[in-house]
Amino acid sequence: MQNAINELKSKLQGMFNEFNTDGSWMSASDDSGEIWRDLIDSYQVTRVAPHFDAQGNITSIDFWLFFKWVGYNNGFQYSHTIKVVGYGQEDTYELDLVDDRGRKYHIELLMAVAERDYIATLTKWRRYKSENRELFESIDAELLEEHLEIAEGW
Repeated sequence: MQNAINELKSKLQGMFNEFNTDGSWMSASDDSGEIWRDLIDSYQVTRVAPHFDAQGNITSIDFWLFFKWVGYNNGFQYSHTIKVVGYGQEDTYELDLVDDRGRKYHIELLMAVAERDYIATLTKWRRYKSENRELFESIDAELLEEHLEIAEGW
């Protein structure tokens, strides 16, 4: 069972690899409209919970997604975990998620023609992280530990 869970987790993480590599923005919305839209540093699937039918077939998969905004070193409010209960990907450059509270998240790869400011910001951010590697290794480890606990306690 553990191998099957790890395979699912790896497959789900694969949906985010290009967004982590090339950069992306994410928006969140609820019934009242868009809540926020911002540049995201990275996404990580931290937990997977498949649902089974009576025959043992997987019918759906919930997963917990940990993401960090650009500038997450400025405080805990720049990192977040959501429980994803629905997702869809019509194009390779975008991904739509729904969390357990009905909020919708839309993720898009950065496009050089349309998001020049975001690309410039992300370039500066990545340079800053690279120049402060030890600091970010410590921050990343601490945040991951905290968000694994959040996902496990959900």
